[in-house]
Amino acid sequence: MRFLGNKTRLLPFLLDSVEALGIEPGVACDPFAGTASVGRALKLRGWRVHAGDLLACSYALQVARVELDRTPGFRVPARLSYSALLERLEALEPRHGFVTEHYTTAGEAGARHGRMYFTPENARRIDAVRERVGAWGAAGYLDEAREQLLLATLIEAADRVANTTGVYASFVKTLQPNAVKPLELRAIRSTPARNGSAGCTASRGAAADLLAERGSVDLVYLDPPYNERQYPAYYHIPELLAEGWGEEPELRGKTGLIPDEDRRSDWCRRRECEDALRTLLEAADARHLLLSYNDEGLLESGRIESALRAWGDPDSYDCLERPYRRYRSDGDGPNRRYARDRVRERLHYARGR
Repeated sequence: MRFLGNKTRLLPFLLDSVEALGIEPGVACDPFAGTASVGRALKLRGWRVHAGDLLACSYALQVARVELDRTPGFRVPARLSYSALLERLEALEPRHGFVTEHYTTAGEAGARHGRMYFTPENARRIDAVRERVGAWGAAGYLDEAREQLLLATLIEAADRVANTTGVYASFVKTLQPNAVKPLELRAIRSTPARNGSAGCTASRGAAADLLAERGSVDLVYLDPPYNERQYPAYYHIPELLAEGWGEEPELRGKTGLIPDEDRRSDWCRRRECEDALRTLLEAADARHLLLSYNDEGLLESGRIESALRAWGDPDSYDCLERPYRRYRSDGDGPNRRYARDRVRERLHYARGR
């Protein structure tokens, strides 16, 4: 899934840094999991990972990529493998449901705002799959992990055909090549437990709550938002797919935003992000702490360094850097210009007292 701040391309840098700092595998807490790419990579290195995030779509991806050690079978009600079940879902009769009505021009509400997030054909397939998964869950055919795995599969499939530039804060006014391809449900590979990494968990909630719940751990890895873009507004459609619409939400604006006040982050507020960091550090009980943040973030590096020196052993503080090509959800234009094509990822480190 295309996601702001996704660390997939930076995984070699992150993993090499962990090794260079002499941090041995143990129990890790990743409370800003996003697409769960870092949690999955740590699990493959032998870490037992406890992941979390405020977003429901992240929770589904955490279950699929971190919590599950093996691909489960299904009974819906007949016994089916994961791949066979995906084939059955792809073969469902398309239907005009919530996504078609509100996020395509085939629906009265969508047409009123000119919304072109999906082609009507793909939206009908998305509606059919989401409603069937919800019905199976309500009937007791799916436990929590299996339902979240299917939702993660649908979220990724929908993202591949979404008529956006990578985020859902807006849609493209003409159909892009990816958007006209048919929806395809691709299996998500589970991450096998190895060398002590069994027992990984996924969760949804505030970062400080997850840290407090887990108590003392070997590593806390923090990858918070670094600018003023609130993620619920940028990923409202993946959130809808994750949560469903049993009680239809009241959408707002041209892009059909969902109510999201309960999942907005102080990390995206310039006047509150430093307090958010210090509050989180108070909840962190770890032998080692790593904070990913780039050099264009709201928080200056000096303030991060001061907070980490106050939290842990001040002499242990270190900052490793790696340049990378910035993520662009749109291009240069008369109203938008990027100052630089490349930014620097900074990995701030401190050892616990």
